[in-house]
Formats: sequence, C-alpha cells, structure tokens
Amino acid sequence: MITISNDDLNVIKGHVKKAYPYECCGLLIGKEKEGNKEVVETCLLTNLNKERANDRYEVDPKEYMKIDQDAGKKKLSIIGIYHSHPDHPSRPSEFDASRAWEGYSYMIIAIANGSEFEIKSWVFNESEKIFKEEEIKNG
Repeated sequence: MITISNDDLNVIKGHVKKAYPYECCGLLIGKEKEGNKEVVETCLLTNLNKERANDRYEVDPKEYMKIDQDAGKKKLSIIGIYHSHPDHPSRPSEFDASRAWEGYSYMIIAIANGSEFEIKSWVFNESEKIFKEEEIKNG
C-alpha cells in the first residue's frame, strides 16, 4: 500500500494536466515500513524524451541522483516514480516493465481529453516479471 496526501495528488495532477498531451514524470519521496509506503513529498521532473514524449518518459540521471541525495539528508528516500499516460489506460506498458525496478511504486496517471484522471499504482515483481496493482490510500 502507498499513502499519499490530496495535496501531493493535486500537485501531480497539475503537472500531468500541464504536460498533456505529452507524458510527464516525477519522483515520490517518503518512507517505507513493513511494505507500506508513505509519500512525504513529490518532485516534478523534466521528461528528457523529446522524440517520443507522447508515449515515453526519461528521467535525467543527474537530477535523480541530486534528489536522492537531498532525500537522504532528510532521512527519506525515493520510494517511487509517477508518470502520465495521455489518452491511454493507467496500467504499465511493456516499455514500463522493461525499465522497472523491484520495490518501487509506479504511479501511473491516465489523463483523457486533457482533464479526466485515473490514478493507479503498481509494484514490479522481478521474479515473475509482472506488475501487481498496489492500493493507494489518501492520507
């Protein structure tokens, strides 16, 4: 399960809406205890993929490392990644699976027609090579 505040969800929705019809991405920063994750803050990232921005995202490794270091100083860590699926369902694609890391939450925000949202979170199971849906709790 992943817990995220309405404020953080609204920040993510704003990012998704602004980026539409292109994919956007960001990091979920927080804590994990006994398999339960709590988002403490969200970090909006720039999608480096300009050639296929309508259906792909790419995270800047330098930006990722800086955010990871900053989170560590606050005794937090990166617990997941969010990205949007413009006019596509909020389920992972084969491309998402090819780049997924076990243990991270992958929050996918489907946006239809620039304004209708569906949000789901997924966790990748490395041994089975599949995503399993993760419950999202507002907190």
